[in-house]
Amino acid sequence: MEENFINIWEKALEALKEETSQIAYKTYIEVMVPRLVDKNTVCFLAPSSYHIEICKKRYLDLIQNTLKFLTSVDYQITFEAKDAIPENAEDEALDVEVVKGQYANMQVNENSQTGNASVDLKKIKEDAGLNTRYSFDNFVIGTNNRFAQATAYSVSQNLGATNPLYIYGGVGLGKTHLMQAIGSAVIDKDPSKKVIYCTGELFVNELIKAMLNPNMNESFKKKFRNVDLLLIDDVQIIAGKDKCQEEFFHTFNSLFDNGKQIVLTSEKPPKEINGLEDRLKTRFSMGVSVDIQTPDYETRFAILKKRAEEERYVIDDDILVKIATRVKSNVRELEGVFNKLMAYTKFTNNPLTDAVVDNTIESILVKNTNILTSKLIMQVVAKFFDIKVTDLTSDKRSTTIAFPRQIAMYLCREVADMSFSAIGKDFGGRDHSTVLHAYSKIKDDYDNNPDTKDLIDDIKKTLERES
Repeated sequence: MEENFINIWEKALEALKEETSQIAYKTYIEVMVPRLVDKNTVCFLAPSSYHIEICKKRYLDLIQNTLKFLTSVDYQITFEAKDAIPENAEDEALDVEVVKGQYANMQVNENSQTGNASVDLKKIKEDAGLNTRYSFDNFVIGTNNRFAQATAYSVSQNLGATNPLYIYGGVGLGKTHLMQAIGSAVIDKDPSKKVIYCTGELFVNELIKAMLNPNMNESFKKKFRNVDLLLIDDVQIIAGKDKCQEEFFHTFNSLFDNGKQIVLTSEKPPKEINGLEDRLKTRFSMGVSVDIQTPDYETRFAILKKRAEEERYVIDDDILVKIATRVKSNVRELEGVFNKLMAYTKFTNNPLTDAVVDNTIESILVKNTNILTSKLIMQVVAKFFDIKVTDLTSDKRSTTIAFPRQIAMYLCREVADMSFSAIGKDFGGRDHSTVLHAYSKIKDDYDNNPDTKDLIDDIKKTLERES
């Protein structure tokens, strides 16, 4: 190893820091450690195979050009994962203590998976409420989630530095995957860390049990406040529940004040959650909020390709292209189509024809568009107002019927994207001008009346659950 290469790399890091975002630099570049140099070849030690994959895709040219600028040498760069260090590493040209020193900021744990085979990481993760299927290694990165993934990984490597991390986005876009990947990475790195993952609904249920049984109160507090990392999925469920918000407020403060990491997911940013106390909105916004958007075509195709590799399932790229082109909403629908096709192949031993693929896609899309039917909207609205579905399509004009009917019409237009004439037809053959009037009235109320907005948002949540 060239004795001065460490100094060269330090200068390169200074330049690379200016050329990349802070998160990218901290997450992918700074953690690379030069291990061996042989003439014009450099081998970097990386924290994981995942880091290697990202560096090769995004930063390899930048690193090579920076080194060439500093040394005039056109270095060829290779990578080696941390767990590939040979046992006799101290005999290598680069002293292992140098490597460990470089990794000091990563809290290298000698009792981690590679250092203590007796540790049952799978059981530790399951006890923490984690699904071991979710990891950073199998999270497919695209333009829709790149910043969220980088931030999440950074949090997993430096607990408490970004607090809280708040991830938001629509259904089935990968929020849970990313959140649980943080928990798994923390345990992989240090199995002694106390991690808890639970849904907002589970938190509420456990709190109710504790309230009903005073003997459980202290154990509840101990469970959620005596952790290094608390992961709460769908935290919006606590909105409108005063006791739950009170307890979560104190839990949040206890963890935050003690430097413990909090990660939350929700469908919306904090300020848009109706019924959430202002003091919680403020705390949820104190750290970093990142959103995950709908995946683009390239990301959708990459997700399908990754799943095929994981399952060792041989499937033509043309079929994956068709799925990625037509299934656009979220990752769950993509995986639904993929899993159904894989099951078809397994249980029938028949090849996938165009008809089979088309029918499978249609069945998934139709199943997941129940929310878009006027029938379902009428059922949910009628239940909300404790009236009959037939009242909504009748000629009754009392306020107790007319207002729910107008809301149902509004939702058919706003959520189901139905035409005014189609809505009128489904609501007892009404003229499109009647529907337009109802839509305009409710839209105005929604924009200007908080009570109407809260009511309609609650109905929308129910529609999502019913679909």
